[in-house]
Order: sequence, then C-alpha cells, then structure tokens
Amino acid sequence: MKLTTGNLVQKTLDPCVILMKQIIAKHQHLWTSAGGIYSLAQGVVYWSPPPTAYQAMVDAIGDSNDLHQYCPDEGLDDLVAALKVKLARENNLPPSSSASDDDNDNGNDTTDPLQLIVTSGANQAYMNCILTLLSDNNDTTDTCVVFKPYYFNHVMAIQMTRGDDAMRVGPLDEDGVPSVDWLREQFSTDDHSIKMVTVVNPGNPTGVSIPHAKLQKIVDVCGEFGVWLVMDNTYEQFDHTGVNAYTNTNNDNNVPGFHCFHEEHVLNIFSFSKGYAMAGFRVGYIAINTTGPKGRDAYRQMLKVQDTIPICASRISQIAALGALDVGRGWVKEKVETLGVGRDVILKALEPLGECMGGSGAMYVMGKLPDGMDDLEAADMLVKKHGVAVIPGSFCGYPGWIRVCYSNLPPDKCIVAADRLAKGILELCSTTT
Repeated sequence: MKLTTGNLVQKTLDPCVILMKQIIAKHQHLWTSAGGIYSLAQGVVYWSPPPTAYQAMVDAIGDSNDLHQYCPDEGLDDLVAALKVKLARENNLPPSSSASDDDNDNGNDTTDPLQLIVTSGANQAYMNCILTLLSDNNDTTDTCVVFKPYYFNHVMAIQMTRGDDAMRVGPLDEDGVPSVDWLREQFSTDDHSIKMVTVVNPGNPTGVSIPHAKLQKIVDVCGEFGVWLVMDNTYEQFDHTGVNAYTNTNNDNNVPGFHCFHEEHVLNIFSFSKGYAMAGFRVGYIAINTTGPKGRDAYRQMLKVQDTIPICASRISQIAALGALDVGRGWVKEKVETLGVGRDVILKALEPLGECMGGSGAMYVMGKLPDGMDDLEAADMLVKKHGVAVIPGSFCGYPGWIRVCYSNLPPDKCIVAADRLAKGILELCSTTT
C-alpha cells in the first residue's frame, strides 16, 4: 500500500502568506540593524481589538461555568441576537419593510426572514458555502464563478473540495468591477453548470469598492438565472468612497452602514477580523435569507456542514465578538480613517509602474510590474534588498502584478515602508530600461 495524499489538495494553490513569511524569515538577518522587514503582505490591521472585547472575556472567565461547553452550532444566542440588530441597523438585512421576529426566541426559529451561522472566520464561512451549494457527482460538475484578480483562499476552497473543473474565472471591467456582460453571456450559453457566483466587496485583492448600483446588476442577473450569489463583505467598514453607504435613523451616531442585498439567492458573509482587529479570534458569520423554501433549505443543509467542521465557533471568541459590538461602528470608522496616510504614500510609491488599481476600498492596491517580470522573483527581491514584503499577483490569478496592503502598519511606519517600496519599484523599473 502506498502512502499518498489526496489529489485535490495536491492540486490546490499553495498558501502565499506562508510563502511570504518564509521569504521574510530567510532574509530577516539582513535587516536586523534597520528595524527589521516591514510586511505589506498579509491583510491585517495595525490596531488592537476594542477593550470591550477583552473585558467580555475577563467577565466570562470570572462568572461562567460553561466556557468549556459546546454552544449551539449556529452561534451563541446572545451573539446571534446582537448580530441581527447590527445587520438591520447597519446593513439593511432584512430590509426595514420585512417582517420582524417578535416571538422572543432570540431570532433562532426558521420563520425568521434572516438566519445566521457564526463561523471560525470568513474563510470557514466561504467553505461552508462551497460544500453546501455545489454538488459533486459523476454526471455533472457544478461550477463556481470567481473574478480575477481573485482572493486566493476562495480559489483554494474550490480546488480543495471540488477541483479545478468546478471553477470558472471571469474578468473585471476597466473600472475593477466584475463584468456583468460576461456573466450574462456565461449564463446564456452555459449548460446550466454554474450554480454559484462569488463577489468580494470591497475587493480583495483589487482594493476597489464596487458601487451599489453595479452590484445590483450582478444580483439581478444571478436571480434571473437562478444562481446563488455569495457576497463576501469582510471589508464592509472599508468602503472609503462610500459607494455602498446605508443610513437610517438607527445608525450608530449617524455613522453610515454598508448596504447589503437580501434577495433569497444572496448569501452574505461578514467578519470580525478586519475592522475589529480580531483576526486571531477567528469569528465570522453568514446571513441567509430564509423567507423562501430555497433559503431555508440552504440554511438547514449548511448546519450539517457547520456541525461537521467546527461544530461551533470558539465560545470564548464569540463572547469577545459580542463585547466588541458594544463600541459600535463609529469606533471602527475612526480607526479606518487613519489609513489614508498609508494609502496615499503606497499609491505614490507605485506610480512608476504606470498601471495600478485600488484605493477606493478594503486595504489593498495592486500594481503591474514591467512586462515580462516574474512577480515571485520581484517579491523576493523587494524583501531581500529593500526590506519590504508584498504578495505576488500570481496567487491572485494576476501574474506580473503585486498586491500591497497599507493597513498592516501605523501611519509613521507605513511611510517608512512606502519609502523602501518606492526605491524597490524604481530598481525593478530600471532593470527593464
């Protein structure tokens, strides 16, 4: 008997964040006396979680005897109830005209217009969607659309569970928005194999906020052809240009929320990792419209996936997330506004490349390297010779590009990192002249 590993995982994209950490470790000794290597690679924020998150954990440790117990698969009742209030106030989910849950059950019955599942981060939320919505049999291959440049972990989830044949990669229009015309053409000429479309907004890795009106077209065309649309709203608080702003009289201190879509075929993913700086806590959640039979079935089937993978998200992390919600959206907004300095200096550093995208949303910008340049080699050179790390675009389906994150460092350090990046970009450009 041969000891082998699975063929799907073998063919799955290698994790680029792990690769960049290895490259940083390889060259770290060269930069010890210069303050170390500055990472503009992994998408994290420089600030810490709100104090209320830590206080909630302290209180729970002191008062609770059930931290060691499983909680409901869908999440702690108190957190689910608080998230439903948040979604209604900040995301218009469900729309204010929808029926509300008034049976005093913390919003956990299947007659609700909205059901939630709290997950171990947004990545697990997306994996739940793949396993729930895509079939795997010998007769047909259900496919999922992603648009490139794509978020590498989404592609990895598809490859690892369904294989490359289950993925269809679509283009962006010139403004960085997924092409609705291409999507409609695929639906019109396809053999009905497309069962799911993925959109990240604001975009990772594009750094583009897709305007609400253009998203509505994607929602409409998916609904017309009966295709699930998974909206990854991980960067909802990073809509810098406000093209998805949602306001009502209940908004926290009049801070605009982020407008989402409640159609039955739309599943919305959210995360505490970015705005609330809780990446290590691993808390995300999925909102599912359960007003109709298809949405209710998706929720029921997804609970099977949830029970199989984590059973439930970490109880103590959910308690911390509940505490974090106490500070309100205004707290996050103040933190996000500090990113303007870093965004501007990073965009300036990339100017010699000529072609860039991003800056209107999330925490990324992308730049196109000179023609023929290997982005993996360029990323290694930037670490080794200039002490700054980025993500090679090849991992996002964009070879010859790099992705740069401007939220990793506080403004003063981001200025230093941008200066290093600028010198590295000039060197890269000079090698082709």
